[in-house]
Amino acid sequence: MSASRTVIVQTLDYGEVVLDEPSWCVVEHPAGNHRSGIRHDGVQHAASVDVAGRGRVEFLRANLTQFPFAEHGSRDVTVAVEIDGEHHEFDPAGLGDLAAAITAHALYGLLPLRARLQSLSGGGE
Repeated sequence: MSASRTVIVQTLDYGEVVLDEPSWCVVEHPAGNHRSGIRHDGVQHAASVDVAGRGRVEFLRANLTQFPFAEHGSRDVTVAVEIDGEHHEFDPAGLGDLAAAITAHALYGLLPLRARLQSLSGGGE
């Protein structure tokens, strides 16, 4: 783990804001934002699949995130997951629920559909 560091961000409403930069943060903090909009983001992780006619497509992009000066909502570190074009933040319990839902969908939705498709492609009906 690397040593903690601080960064200075010039904000529109608070002037210079000095904040601790977590070791997992990989984004720059540009000037010209409001203090409540300062955000830490970690490395993005995504699932991907080859789609005919489109090539490799990413989905379920996820990364650590934190708004250390949030005025509404949590200041805790969460995981932001892109779902249906929007980012939703999850705490550990919520992320576990999401992973369980994705797993259940794969096991009880997608794989049975795959089996059905295979049987139809084989001339079964």
